[in-house]
Amino acid sequence: MKAIVITGPTASGKTEVAIEIAKRIDGEIISADSMQIYRYMDIGTAKPTKEERSKVKHHLIDIKEPDEGFSAGEFLKSALKAIDDIHERGKRAIVVGGTGFYLDALVNGLDSVESVDDRVRQFFDDICDELGSFYLYEWLKLVDEEWARRISPSDCQRIKRGLSFYVDKGVVLSSRFKEGREYGDGFVVFVLNASKEYLEGRVRARTKAMVEAGLVDEVKQLLENGYGGVTSLKAIGYKEVVDYLEGRIKSEDELVEAIVKNTLSFIKRQMTFFRSRFKDARWVNIEKEEPLKVILNTVSGHLS
Repeated sequence: MKAIVITGPTASGKTEVAIEIAKRIDGEIISADSMQIYRYMDIGTAKPTKEERSKVKHHLIDIKEPDEGFSAGEFLKSALKAIDDIHERGKRAIVVGGTGFYLDALVNGLDSVESVDDRVRQFFDDICDELGSFYLYEWLKLVDEEWARRISPSDCQRIKRGLSFYVDKGVVLSSRFKEGREYGDGFVVFVLNASKEYLEGRVRARTKAMVEAGLVDEVKQLLENGYGGVTSLKAIGYKEVVDYLEGRIKSEDELVEAIVKNTLSFIKRQMTFFRSRFKDARWVNIEKEEPLKVILNTVSGHLS
């Protein structure tokens, strides 16, 4: 087993479960959260506390400045390196977070490792819009049968990537994935889930706690340090505070409601993504099941 992967929507309790599992199995945690990578952004990202990190070693937290980027490809390389490092020291790797693109790259692999000429990409975009994915899929089977087998005839995005890669590079895209690693092998994926009403209650409580813990002051400090125009401050929880500080949101109560509303919309998108990309995952209903017990029982055979 390469790693236990724990994901789920915002406020589903992923961090708490992962830390407890790490304690039980002598594990270390790799964060798959696109916001926890940033320094100085602690409250709004629900980052594990210093005390929690002192008890269980965490990776890929506080590794970037708020004005720096971090792609899914960079995450993939960093996460695989961390997994190898953890295993070399005789410990277990636990990947936890809700950033779907990061986890998709780790579990399912990246669709392309090199950029493609924009003109070639546009050519296939136009054809797909006009004729549809099934027409292009027949083309793909002729030039890269292996890649075609791995994807759906309706997955126009990946079909276009396969064809544009072949036309631009002169080699098939599937050749870029023959590195001896089958994506998904060794990753045991768990998705924590609950009803909309239950998650809304948790989101509301967490948002109020963040505001009470000093979220507004955290954002003020970021602005004072010159990070006002950075992409990271457009994340949910931060952009609303910026609106509050600039007078577009009038009260703390209105601030809480804005964050809750936008978080619930984000959760809906998260769930759609998880269902489409992690079809073999074990879904855990946190209202009816104990995630800790379910995960430990499921992976027990891999831990001996």
